Amino acid sequence: MQISKPSSLQCSVADTQLLSSDIYRVKLTIESNCFPDYYPGQYLMVHLQNNESSCFSIASAPKKNQQHLELHIQRLKDSPNSQQLFQEIKEGVLNISLPAGNCYLPDTIDTQQPLLFIAAGTGFSQMKSMIEHCLRHQHSGEIHLYWGARTPADFYLPSLPVQWSGKGLHYHPVVSEANHEDDWCGRHGLLYEAILADREQLIDCQTYLSGSPRMVYTTYDAMIENGFPKKNLYSDVFDYASRK
Repeated sequence: MQISKPSSLQCSVADTQLLSSDIYRVKLTIESNCFPDYYPGQYLMVHLQNNESSCFSIASAPKKNQQHLELHIQRLKDSPNSQQLFQEIKEGVLNISLPAGNCYLPDTIDTQQPLLFIAAGTGFSQMKSMIEHCLRHQHSGEIHLYWGARTPADFYLPSLPVQWSGKGLHYHPVVSEANHEDDWCGRHGLLYEAILADREQLIDCQTYLSGSPRMVYTTYDAMIENGFPKKNLYSDVFDYASRK
């Protein structure tokens, strides 16, 4: 697939669903044509009426003649841009451009290559696109998903990775601040701690990371220090929040 330069277009908000206390699934549609082609893992830009822009991973796996896209958006109470964005979502029309991003699954990927997806919070949306693409195209290499959240309630689509597990994916949810009231029986701690604990089964994976710059670089540094090959680690953070 040959991806062209980003295209600007206007689309409609087809549906908005609250998934957790502050995270929404927003579905976009385009009626007159179809969305431009993109690779699994790429993102789009929303161009707001106040001349600001926001980036969001495309949670939908790409397909031909795509007329619907899914985004996972956290509403930030103290952010004027977030409030502006949700006002425009309520009005039902968004101006966007896509595709963008260098952290994605290429056409040339070896279908037997083991893959490791590491996400914190809504970084899950980028991994969703890539994982669903792999499952749709019967990727034969092992696939691992490590999803980190502060509390169990922050896994805003908790049943979806469990469904993927039935198709061969290895799902590892990790909670950093669970308490007795949460009744959490899964893994505790930070994402990189879980990954290092499973190092032997993960070290040969091609790895994609998504989350805050602090989370990505903390995980990246820990992995490099423990022998994970630098050439196998990918994240959009390396582009938009590169180290000096």
